[in-house]
Amino acid sequence: MTSNEDAWIDRLETSLNACSLETLYTPLKNNSYPVIIGCYQLNESTVEEQEPDHDGKQNLDQDDDNNDQICKEKAKASRSGELILYSINQELKFGKQRQGSLSADSGVLDGKWLQSGRLSFHTRDSHSDDRMKESHISEFYMYATANASGAINVYQLLDDGDDCPDESNLQLAHVRSSEVDDVDEIGLALSLAWDESLFSSNQTDVTSTRIVSSYSKGTLALHNVNVNTDIDVDTNSNSSALEIEETHRWNAHELFGCPAEVWTVCFASNRHYNTYADTVISGGDDCKMKLWDVRLCGISNPKPVTVKTGFEAGVTAVTYHPSLEHIFAVGSYDEEVRIYDMRKLSGEPLGKVNVGGGVWRIKWHPKDASRMLVGAMHGGCRLVDVPNIELPSISSLVSDHTEFKMNIVKEFTEHKSMAYGADWICGENGDFEAAASCSFYDCQAFIWD
Repeated sequence: MTSNEDAWIDRLETSLNACSLETLYTPLKNNSYPVIIGCYQLNESTVEEQEPDHDGKQNLDQDDDNNDQICKEKAKASRSGELILYSINQELKFGKQRQGSLSADSGVLDGKWLQSGRLSFHTRDSHSDDRMKESHISEFYMYATANASGAINVYQLLDDGDDCPDESNLQLAHVRSSEVDDVDEIGLALSLAWDESLFSSNQTDVTSTRIVSSYSKGTLALHNVNVNTDIDVDTNSNSSALEIEETHRWNAHELFGCPAEVWTVCFASNRHYNTYADTVISGGDDCKMKLWDVRLCGISNPKPVTVKTGFEAGVTAVTYHPSLEHIFAVGSYDEEVRIYDMRKLSGEPLGKVNVGGGVWRIKWHPKDASRMLVGAMHGGCRLVDVPNIELPSISSLVSDHTEFKMNIVKEFTEHKSMAYGADWICGENGDFEAAASCSFYDCQAFIWD
């Protein structure tokens, strides 16, 4: 392992607790890379702050049913949240803040770019008669957030000619939020993931996809995200351009007969392979990882197709590999990152490594299949090499249970609080590379190499 010297390139402080940090891997026209920091803060007016849960994550909204007074006081607590948009160029600086204090439904717990492609919006020019109406296709990068209100928010990044003539006007526009009937029933939205498998066929005109999300009251939900493909350019507003509809919700994780926080969820697919496109993977505070066939989750009380135990604490991060067909990574409060193969889930993981802190975020490198970035809470961040993972010989590891090595090659410990958000910043042509990360209570974000 290399020296743990904490050299950093740039640093900033957020006004609220920083909970997520996500980079768009595709450069904009000015060769800059948008990065969004999502913030969540619980402001308790009369009650002391709740004790951290496990390795530091707040035990969100866990009422004391035996004490009515405490429940009443906790109800007075308010939540704050915001999204902060920056644009990072080859100098690897956060630069000027492009947007902040965007409405975030009282706190953002997770946020994800749709990395694989852009959704297509069709518009019609109504100034001419019906026979002469022209149809235009505009594509937008999309970003979604999981919020403390229980809602999923979807945003467009405005970055092209008419809407954003220069970098200084780069902005997010809120498009649509999912409907929430009763936040007390479903709890906080803790994590989400886009379905990128529809982009695997290299379609250039994609107008629909899906989002899966997880909740503090033990459930998972599947949402269809559809673009209105017949929008009048004169009457269109952002709110009418896209629809998000919850199609399935099911009980997923429980502990001692009570709902357990579902900390993390992802689709078992990527833009290159849709082999397991209808499978989602979840992890919860019950110390279990579960795989679900979403085609069966519209029925009452669906059962997972696979349940993995053996974790010594809650499962907090699942991330499917962005370019390999069968591989995904799992992180836990027990401080270990494990790698699994979809073809052999009955045995031990293909590899594992202790990263020195509870795992909250795992980000595979967008261009190098054998590297990952880990947000390890109190342990800071880690860069991990996974040698030979992309080689065809990986099939033999699946069959003979041989474990391959995972090596920590760098530690970043400048954060003075739990490192929750982490992501890569990589030049499209490989001309520069760095990591960005953020931490919660000390409200800090860094760019480092």
